[in-house]
This record gives sequence, structure tokens and C-alpha cells, in this order.
Amino acid sequence: MSCEWIETTLRAALLKDGRGILESLLAKLPPPNRPPQPGERVYHARPSEILSLFGLITLRRDYYLRPGDPEGGDFPLDQALGLQEHCTPATARMICRTAAQLPYVESSEQLAELAELEIEPSRIQRLVLALGTAQQDCVRRLPSPTATVAPEFYISIDGTGVPMVPPELAGRAGKGADGQAKTREVKLAAFFTRTKVDAEGRPVRDPDSTTYLASFASSDEFGPLARHTALHRGWDQATRTIYLADGAAWTWEIARTCFPQAVQILDYYHASEHVVALAQAVYADPGTARNWALRWQSLLYESELDTVLSEAQGAAGPDLSAEAQRQIDYLENHRNRMDYRRYRANGWFIGSGIVEAGCKHVVGQRLKQSGMFWTEAGAAAVLNLRCALLSAGGWNHVWGLLAPQTAAL
Repeated sequence: MSCEWIETTLRAALLKDGRGILESLLAKLPPPNRPPQPGERVYHARPSEILSLFGLITLRRDYYLRPGDPEGGDFPLDQALGLQEHCTPATARMICRTAAQLPYVESSEQLAELAELEIEPSRIQRLVLALGTAQQDCVRRLPSPTATVAPEFYISIDGTGVPMVPPELAGRAGKGADGQAKTREVKLAAFFTRTKVDAEGRPVRDPDSTTYLASFASSDEFGPLARHTALHRGWDQATRTIYLADGAAWTWEIARTCFPQAVQILDYYHASEHVVALAQAVYADPGTARNWALRWQSLLYESELDTVLSEAQGAAGPDLSAEAQRQIDYLENHRNRMDYRRYRANGWFIGSGIVEAGCKHVVGQRLKQSGMFWTEAGAAAVLNLRCALLSAGGWNHVWGLLAPQTAAL
């Protein structure tokens, strides 16, 4: 007799007892106070198999049928208990947490192995679509994870592509050889705070302060959503707002229209890439271009943009190439967002790595695995779950808002 056999046998016995106790307790609940409507028929004690944390149980409840109603009837007790896809709330929460991290088939396998719950991948998908969609407004209304107001509130926004099924791409231009889009852009906003710097004066993100918002919305729609979310996070109480992004024009339009009072900072590493491109456009020799790029990156770090541009224009002479001019124009256009020496002196972040990492972790890790193609509704539901799960305090807050009010029974 092995230890594993003892444990698994004991667990099976405990789960069986748990099913019996839960089934008995639910059978004793009084029915909801729901008088039949005119013309409505009531069928009593209709049985249904419900998946609980202990496994399948049988629940008997009244069925209200409205003749001629295209949606059919309803089970008031199911609604009062918060059942979804014939799952109890605690079971639905566990299933959604697993599905937020793993593909549906793997999620099904994990639940069977770790919790002895047998649930088909398609049923998990339906549950995620229902509850992930319901969580959308809850994610947008996440409160500040901390009770204290931090002096600096950061907003960082970026976008990343998600592979979609063909009907979701119809009529959309893309970068492929055939001119057709293969992905749809998900916009991601990361909100966090900073209170301290480390021993070397570098900014330190406040622990457990980061929350996320993801959406397929257009930039015109996403900006107000991000502002609304930031307000719930306590943005308006912070002393200073800092907006971090890379060079995408739509991100700065959101900053202009929705966060006009924020200090705008262009991601230093993104700006550095343009300095490298400028050096390569001015110097044909790769070694020379590399050396000048390193110098100009250092000058940019110290807010010496004028020196960078002067040296580049002097080296190019009157025959400035179109590419060199394009890079110079880019740097000029972002001049007011590249005072990196001042930003560092104030202890501010100068890189948008947090939201870029979020694009990989929040979006890519779950939605961009090999062979995946999504509908917008399916992807958005998973993204809502992941934003709740990966935001500080988000998971418990969202499920608290969705919890059924069984006290009314």
C-alpha cells in the first residue's frame, strides 16, 4: 500500500462526503420569493447536475416557463446562487483562474489532475466567455490597491497584435505580402505608482501597485477608458502624473486629450533606437556608425539633443539623406519628451518597460501561443480575466463584485 494510494483514496472519500453535505444544504434552501407572472407556468423540483468544488451534485429547483418567450424559461434559484454553465460560483472562479493562464484543453487537464473536476474544454470556453465579458466593467473600476496616496502616478500605454480568425480580419489592411492583416491590435495600459528611489537614486515601483487595462477598442475609445480607469485607481489624488510611451502617434494623442496635465516621457530605449538609425543613415561604415551611435546615446541620456543633431547634420553636410532627415524630424518632434537628465534627477522612470513587459505577460503569454486564432469576443473575455488576475488586488475585487447575493434567499 503506497502513500499515494492512501492520499488519493482519502481525498476521493472526502470529496464524496462533501458532495453529499453540499447537496443536502442546498436542498434545504428556501426557494426565491418569485411569484409567477401572468401566464407563467411553474414546474417544481426540476433536477440538474451542478459542478461543485467537490464534483457533480444534483440540484432540484423550480422552473418558470413563459409560453411564447423566445428565450424560454428560467430557474430563479440558479440565478440566486450565481450558477454559470451549471457550475457553482467557487467552481467557476477556479475554472476561470485556470483558463486565464492556460489554453482550454490544458486547463481541463489541470482541473482533472489537481481538483478531480471533469469539465470539457468547450464548456470552459463558454464559462470564460460569459464571466470574462461580465468582468469588463469590474476591471475598469479597480480601486487603488493601497489606502495611501502615492506622490507619483504613472500611466504607460502600448499595443500588441493578437492573431485572429479570418472573419475578424475582413477588410483590414496589414503588413503581409498580400496586404491583408493577420492580427488585431490590443491596447494595454499599465497604471502604477512610485514613492521611493533606491540607494543609487533610481526609481522603484511601489510593490503591488500595478494594474492593467486591455481592449480592442480604437485609440479614440481607449483613451477615455484609460482615463476612467485611472480615476478609479486614485490618479486624481496623486501629486504628479507621468505618462510613459514609445513613439506611436496614437499613444501621444491619448496623452494630449485624456491626460493633458501629465509629464510626457518618451521611452529612452525607444529614442535610443532612433539615434542608432540616425548614425547608420549618416555613416556608411558600420563601425563608425556604431561608435557615433554610442556617443549620441550618451548625449541623449544627458539631455544634449542639440549636440546630437548638430553633429549629425555637420557630418552629413548638405547631402542629408531622406532617412537621416526622417530620424532628425522624429527627434525634434519629441524634444519636449526627452529631458532625461531632469527626469533622472527627479527620480522618475524613463523607460516604458513595465507596459512592454505587460504586452508579453498579460497578452502574449496566453493569447499568442502557437496555433491560436481568436474571435474578438473570446480574446477580450480572456484579457479581462488576465487583467483581473495580474492586477494588484484585482482578482478578489472583481469576484467580490460578481458574487451572488445569496443572503436574499
